Amino acid sequence: MVKPPTEDRRDRLGREAFITLYVVGNHFTEQIDELCRSKGISHPQYSVLWVLCLSDEAEGVPMGSLADGLLNRAADATRLVDRLVAHGLVTRKPSPHDRRVVLVRATTRGRAVFEALAAQIKDLHREQWGSLTQGEVHELTRLLNKALWSQQSTAVGESPTIAATSRK
Repeated sequence: MVKPPTEDRRDRLGREAFITLYVVGNHFTEQIDELCRSKGISHPQYSVLWVLCLSDEAEGVPMGSLADGLLNRAADATRLVDRLVAHGLVTRKPSPHDRRVVLVRATTRGRAVFEALAAQIKDLHREQWGSLTQGEVHELTRLLNKALWSQQSTAVGESPTIAATSRK
C-alpha cells in the first residue's frame, strides 16, 4: 500500500479556504439566483439592470461600457440585453451623437424590477452576513481583495477590488 504524501499545513489551509469560499459563494449566489428567478430574470440580467439603474447617463449606457462594467465579454452583454429588451425591461437605440454607439437604458418596468430586487437582495445580504460584525465583514472583504490583488497584474498598478463596484 502506498502512503499518501503528507500535506503541508499551509497547503491544507489554502485548500480549506478555497473550499469554504467556493461553498459559501455558491450558496449565497443560489439565494440571489432564486430571488431573480422570482422576478422572471437571471442573476446576470439583474447585473445589467444594476449597472443601468445606477448609471448617471440620462440617454443610456453605451453597450461597450455596459460590457466593461459587468466584467463580461461583449457577446455575453449583447445576449443579456437582447433578453431584457424582449421582456420590456430595457431599450436599446443608436446614440444621437455617434451612430456607431448603441445606448441601453432601463425602462420604467425595468427600474421597478431592479428596485424590488435590490431591496430583497439588500435584506438577503443582511441575513447572509448577519452572524458577522461590520468590522468582520470589512476585514473579510479586505482579505478577499488582497487575495484577488495578489493574483492580478494590472497595467495601471491599481488594486482590482470587487467591493468598490457594489453600491446596492
